[in-house]
Formats: sequence, structure tokens, C-alpha cells
Amino acid sequence: MKNRTKFITRTALLLAVAIAFQLLGRVLGPYNNFIVGPVVNAVLIVATAIAGIWSGVAIAVIVPLVSAFTNKAAIAPLVLAFSPFIIIGNIIIAAAFAILNRKSKIAAIIIGAVVKFAFLFAAISIFTSIVKMKPQIAATLTNLFSWPQLVTALVGGVIALVVLAAVGKSLENEDSNH
Repeated sequence: MKNRTKFITRTALLLAVAIAFQLLGRVLGPYNNFIVGPVVNAVLIVATAIAGIWSGVAIAVIVPLVSAFTNKAAIAPLVLAFSPFIIIGNIIIAAAFAILNRKSKIAAIIIGAVVKFAFLFAAISIFTSIVKMKPQIAATLTNLFSWPQLVTALVGGVIALVVLAAVGKSLENEDSNH
């Protein structure tokens, strides 16, 4: 399979997995972020490993927008407004993995998760102080984009390591700048 075809196919399949879990998460109730979050983070890392950084970036951009536009929750407009920061957070974990995985996949995941968490927590803290909203909604958003982001990124990293070990090096992209 040609590189471009591999890139498109792998990116599309992994994007479909992430979106399917997002839609399934709507049925699972209020704590679905502990299921959907790890899967999305795993998809970002696996995409980066097997199709390159641009695959991870594409998924990092599309997934939060699909989630925001399909979300019917009362806080959906605020989540949509916060989406650029979610996108950046997702790009952070994909980029950390792309840059650091050859040295240590585990370190790449831990560093990516910590930096993503720190960025999102700082961003939501500033966002909730600037954008007018009820204190209860600000607290809900802060809770969503604080420590759960670290947990879901780390769990997603473990899932990604298991998936990558299962598929083997045959799927890993030789040129991570693809």
C-alpha cells in the first residue's frame, strides 16, 4: 500500500474509532469521560505511531469538534468555545509521543499526559475567569479539564502501548514526520 493510502486509511479508521466511542459515551451517562477520554488519547498516540504526527494532529483537531457539535448537554456551547484549547491539548500529547517515543514510549506518554493536563488546567482556569458563566458551570468545566485529563491521558497511553505491542512494529510508521 502506498504511503498516502496508508496514511489516509489508518487515520480514517482510528478517527472512526474515536468518534464511535464519543457517540457511545453519550449513552453511558455522566462519567463517560473516563471511558471516552482514554480511548481518544489512545487513538491519538496509536495514530501518531502508525501513521505519523499529521495523523495524530488531524484526529486531534476533528475529534473535539465532532464532540462539541454533537453534544446536547447544557454546557455544550461553552465546550465548543473551549474546543481550540482541547485541540491544542490533544496536539500536545501527539507531538510529545512523536518527539520522544524513540527514546522511551513510556516517558513520551507520561510527559505528554502531564503537559496536556497542565495546559488544559491552566487554560480552563483562565477561560472560566474570563467567560461569564454561573459558578456551578465554571466548577463543572474546571473539574472536567483538571485531574481527569491527567488520568485519561495516562490510561490512554497504557491502552496505546498494549495496542502497539499487539500490532507490532509492522504497523508503526518508519517516518514519524509523515
